[in-house]
Formats: sequence, structure tokens, C-alpha cells
Amino acid sequence: MASVSGSKGGVVDETSPDLLKNTPSNIRRLADEIEHLEGRQKYLAQTTSPSDGGDVRWYFCKLPLAVNQPAAAVPQADIVGKGDYFRFGMRDSLAVEASFLQREDELLSCWWKEYAECSEGPKGASDLLSPASEKSSSESSQLGEEYSVEEERVGVPVKGGLYEVDLVKRHCFPVYWTGENRRVLRGHWFARKGGLDWLPLREDVAEQLEFAYRSKVWHRRSFQPSGLYAARIDMQGFTPGLHAIFTGEDDTWEAWLNADASGFSSAMGFGGNGVKLRRGYAPPQSSKPTQDELRQQKEEEMDDYCSQVPVRHLVFMVHGIGQRLEKSNLVDDVSDFRHITSILAERHLTPYQRGTQRVLFIPCQWRKGLKLSGETTVEKITLDGVRGLREVLSATVHDVLYYMSPIYCQAIIDSVLQI
Repeated sequence: MASVSGSKGGVVDETSPDLLKNTPSNIRRLADEIEHLEGRQKYLAQTTSPSDGGDVRWYFCKLPLAVNQPAAAVPQADIVGKGDYFRFGMRDSLAVEASFLQREDELLSCWWKEYAECSEGPKGASDLLSPASEKSSSESSQLGEEYSVEEERVGVPVKGGLYEVDLVKRHCFPVYWTGENRRVLRGHWFARKGGLDWLPLREDVAEQLEFAYRSKVWHRRSFQPSGLYAARIDMQGFTPGLHAIFTGEDDTWEAWLNADASGFSSAMGFGGNGVKLRRGYAPPQSSKPTQDELRQQKEEEMDDYCSQVPVRHLVFMVHGIGQRLEKSNLVDDVSDFRHITSILAERHLTPYQRGTQRVLFIPCQWRKGLKLSGETTVEKITLDGVRGLREVLSATVHDVLYYMSPIYCQAIIDSVLQI
């Protein structure tokens, strides 16, 4: 059970239904909790620059991770794609940040180990493993097992208690049903790329920028090949030639992120390909919200509603055939259904009815985890020329035949009942 130590020495149970509500009192309590944590101080704004801030936000990926895919492997871009990630609501983001700061050193150590394992090493390195490296690999495996035991304790309830955030693996996972993990990202440095919205940077890029920021690298600026009087920081990232440019004097600075294969910087911000950077989250500056921002607002409104209105009706959504198809995802379908019913409720129910009760939809994903012996036989006798057609038939029509078979019928029923 996740808990957070209060600023006055008490312990606050984060799983209490009232504390999961996205209310002003809970937001103030969590904000006060964070301000009293020792690790928070270094993330506060340390300069007077308009590009400086200390507001950290947490995000979750719109698409689930692949099976056994580590969170550090995505996104495969230095700047998060527009519309690929949603911000957690204010209460949820503060709750995750408070838990993160309490164990920051431990969590960062585990995260950077995972990131290092995902990074591509020299070719042939796997063939040159020494006994020492094998020992290190064994120790890392033991560390992973240790953290897997602690996963439940680390989980931070979000979205009204329907999901939890595993800060060790940076996963967001459902509590009441079996579903895919979604990547969780800590937004500390942001970039404005081709629009007015500030998009979070990957943690590894943000950490390099933070190191340059704390050392006040703009005080060591010099003339660049482009003629710009600035400090250039070469960085490691997915993009070749990635670098940042810091300009400014004293406590006022500005920064841009750019990439060039030639190794020469262009005059970013002056018609070049650079993107403006800032430290700390800032809301969109457009008076007319973009489509992505409207979706974000809708997501937060749904979280607020679910966290404050009690559940009076429970609906289990059990799928039929076709869930083994590549693009089939019952969890996403139920999420869409939940949004549709919310729109219908706004049209046809009174504010009192909507404010006193709501319906909770639980997806029952019984097929993807079910392995039937007959499937192995079908796979072995499938010809390469008809493999595509056979896969479609196996994921749809065969489910009907399996259910009608006395051999597999009970296995399907048991799989549904185990959800």
C-alpha cells in the first residue's frame, strides 16, 4: 500500500478514496508535501530567466508498451511527439512527484541502469563478456528481482485508483484488470517545436540540460562558427549531432536544441532548425486550444469526474472473437466507450444524476493470455503462402470452433472466469 509521509511527521494513506479526489484541498496538501521534501529544492528556479521554472509534470504514453519492452527504450526521439503523451491531472502528477522525490536517488539509479542496458554498445561486445561483466549482469538481474518484489509498494494510485504508477519501471498499469503497461515520463525540460505547446524531453536529454543549467554554462559562452556568442553543449541522444546552445548573461538565459550532422551549429532561433527550450512546465500560450490540448483537457476532466463521483453501477465488458488480431485492443475500445457514454450522460442526465453516481466499465481481456494446444498444431501445418489468411482465421473463426469443441470449451470458460 502506497503512503506518503506528511510534512508534520504523520503518514498519509494515498489509497484513501477521499485523498484520490482531484480537489483543491488535495492539490494544496500534495503541493505543501512536495515543498517540504529535501529533493525538491534543487528543482526550483535558480535564475530570473523567463525560460526558468520548477514545475515538474508527469506524462503517460497514449500507446502501450510491447511485451517485455523496457520503458527506457521509448520514445525513440529526443522530443516527445505531439499527441503521443497525455499529462496526468494535477493531483495525480503531484502525488507521483512526491513519491518520486522521497526515493529519488534509489529510483534514478535503477532507471539509469535500465537506460544503459537499452543503449546500443560496440559491435561484438556481447562476444567479449568477461567474468567481471557476467558478475555485474548477474547482480543487475538480482536487483531487478528485488525491485519486482517491491513493485506493489512503489505503486502510486492515479486516475481515481483505477491505475497505479510503478516508479521503478516507469510503468502505468491497471489495477482491476489485466492490461498492457504504458510508459510514464517525468517532464522537467520542455521544447516548443513548430507550435505553441511545450513538449517534454526524454529524461536522458533533460538530465544533460539540467547539468549544464546548474553549472551556469552560459557564463562560459564563446563565438560559435555561426557567429553566435553562446555556449554549445554536445549531447548524447537518438539524433546524431544533437547539441544545445545557451545564451545570456548573469541570471538571464535562453536555450535552443538543435542537431546537425556536420558538427557546425546554425543560428538557432534566427531562421534555423533549432527549437526553443525551457526548464519547468508552462501552459500553452495560444488563446485558441489546439486539438491535442482539447483532448488533454477532456482526459483531465474525465479523471476529475471519476475521482470525485462514486461508482453505483459496475459493467464488465467481455469481448468476443478477434482479440488476437494485431490492432485489436479491448482496453482502448472500453476507453472509447467510456467517453461516448460520458457524452451521452451530459446530454440526457441532470447535473444531480451525474454528480451522485457513475458507471464503472471494466474490460475483461480473456483471449490474449489464453494458449490452446490446438493453436500450435495449426501453426505448424500453415503454409507460408497462406499465412496471412490463416492468421486472420485463427484469430476470429477458430475461436468459435474452439468454443464449440468439448476439448477447449472449458478452458475458454475458465479464462473468462479468472479475469
